[in-house]
Amino acid sequence: MMNNKKEIKGISVLNPVRVDREIYLRSIDHAIKHGYNHIQLIGPIHDPVRGNVDGMVFYKKYSRFNSSKDADYVNHCIKVVNEALEKSHAAGIETYMWHHELDIPDGFCEAFPELLNEYGDVEVSHPILKDFLENKLKDFFETYPLMDGLVITYYETKVPLMRLKNQKLSTTERMKYVTQLLYDTCAKYGKKIIVRTDATLEEDYVTLLKVYEQVSTDMVIMDKWTQFDWSLTLPPNQFIRNVDKNPLLMETDLFGEYFGKGRLPLMIKEHIKENYYHCEKYFPCGYVSRIDRSGFYPWGEVNEVNLVIMHALMSGENVDEAIDLFFKGKYGKTADKVRAIMERTEDVVRKILFLNGYYFSELSRFPTLNHSKNHFYFEMMRENYCIASDEWFVPVGWKRGNIGKIFDEIESAKNDAAMLLQRVLALKDEIVEDEFADLYVKFRNLDLCARIWGEIVEVFFSYSRYMDGGEREYYSKLKKGLSRLLELEALGKEQLGEMFHCVIGDRLDGLVHNRDMISEFVRETEASLAYEERKNRELAKEGLTDYVICGGACEGHKLQKEVNFSDTLMRDGELCRIPGNRKGLEWSTINAHGWFSYEMNITPESDNLITVEAGSNTDTLCMKVTIGDSEHTVNAKCDGKAIVSFNYRSKPDEKRVRIRFEKISANVPCIYTVEVK
Repeated sequence: MMNNKKEIKGISVLNPVRVDREIYLRSIDHAIKHGYNHIQLIGPIHDPVRGNVDGMVFYKKYSRFNSSKDADYVNHCIKVVNEALEKSHAAGIETYMWHHELDIPDGFCEAFPELLNEYGDVEVSHPILKDFLENKLKDFFETYPLMDGLVITYYETKVPLMRLKNQKLSTTERMKYVTQLLYDTCAKYGKKIIVRTDATLEEDYVTLLKVYEQVSTDMVIMDKWTQFDWSLTLPPNQFIRNVDKNPLLMETDLFGEYFGKGRLPLMIKEHIKENYYHCEKYFPCGYVSRIDRSGFYPWGEVNEVNLVIMHALMSGENVDEAIDLFFKGKYGKTADKVRAIMERTEDVVRKILFLNGYYFSELSRFPTLNHSKNHFYFEMMRENYCIASDEWFVPVGWKRGNIGKIFDEIESAKNDAAMLLQRVLALKDEIVEDEFADLYVKFRNLDLCARIWGEIVEVFFSYSRYMDGGEREYYSKLKKGLSRLLELEALGKEQLGEMFHCVIGDRLDGLVHNRDMISEFVRETEASLAYEERKNRELAKEGLTDYVICGGACEGHKLQKEVNFSDTLMRDGELCRIPGNRKGLEWSTINAHGWFSYEMNITPESDNLITVEAGSNTDTLCMKVTIGDSEHTVNAKCDGKAIVSFNYRSKPDEKRVRIRFEKISANVPCIYTVEVK
């Protein structure tokens, strides 16, 4: 018999947007009403100015760096968060602030150049950094005295602790050093820390778990209930079986961070139940659920049913009875009809966003071209496809099978979405106006998304087949697909305005951050195609043994990379790939160091000339190039682009070799082409 009495029943809110008084207080009211005892405040974690602890406090000892802060926002947080903390504290609800480390202010390294090592990275063990971190937390807890502690993440940071080069401490040693420092500093002020694993590589997970156990077995470890990240198709988290000595807190997503963001109708009863019962086998001390995203939230909307499902499970109540009560209270006589419609939504959303189980979207919105290339969408459409990277969004053992199955699946989604929309429209006169409006917007978005994703599948297919075979038939289909995408974008904006799923908007700030993502994708695809066509013709004429157009949609060559941190971009009209992400061209908030590699054809038992066309974001080209087992370090001045050549002597039966490019300094290499002769 599973124990449904949870020590921690929590929600996380404001994910990941600026603090908003109305929404924050409403979250606390929701927690009080439903008996939650734990709230995590996330805030604008990816905002380099307003995110994390640093964005909510004025430094005292290090006040010289306050000029880089948004002072109005800091003062706003001080007022609103402390008001909310008084309310949650009075109700006995513990409240924690999300914080990503290592986070240091702009100009910090310039003010303290002794912090940097020869690679241009922050030396983690430097005493100045220790003093800064201790004082930053001191300032925070003095500013927010009722905050109970911090939720610590070591990913998605300005200074990527787990990826730094040439440190005095090993990865394990420096992770323990920083964790111990944060733990001791919080304890000094009577505060606690919850540590997240949030790992997309198993080796990182193992390292962090070992470190956390060594620092303190009283420290709560929070992990996601699906493996690696949020998905409707990723398996339940298998790694949590290794959390033995520390309390285990499970993080859940009830709002569809990567599967709708609340803009699509979604009742995920089976998904929630499957993962909940999996986690229960490992006796977690509780659950914390994400209930909002990007300024959208569930209260008063049909997707609030997912909060009801999770609450029923944690409380040991009958889930189906709780669902029925929700729909009857909200839709009265039409409750059974609305529930029957919502029961179909999980299957439809899966078919749209997860083709044949393959993760198919950028934060569940229309994907950017860079994202599409990084997630192998073009590769998966090729006749002789090969997805060699072992990345979290590629289902274990995934096989595409007959390409027709992918088209059948998306066609099924289109038909089902259209049918569900018609069933909702038939209820117009039976449901009060506001409730119907919510249903209409969500199901109209579902219908539009099914049609849009159908067209993007056609675009990937036609692009890949045209580049591989050159048939003009596919070129015509590609152009028609891009044209239809623009038509559907115009239709979505006409019918739904800023509520259209394929734009980006932030409803909390009073600001509009909309992007015409489909138009942007179409423009980039046309530019990428034109370049890739031209470059392909040029290189084909040279009689090379092999070549790669890096960053092209059809670069192939069994591309491997570090998770999804190997971005493509166009520089001065030419495509390239970088070992890291685009933000790393300045200073990464995700992953400052990365790598990627290709498997290329060579001539056996010969001297193969490998030529790399590369550039840099600075005037220095710095990278490690590994050809087979042979490592080469490149460190040279680079004015625009440079040509770097290597001789590789192949073995008698060696027909292919893997060539890897790695970022090893603050300089970001940009790789345009790789040629073998």
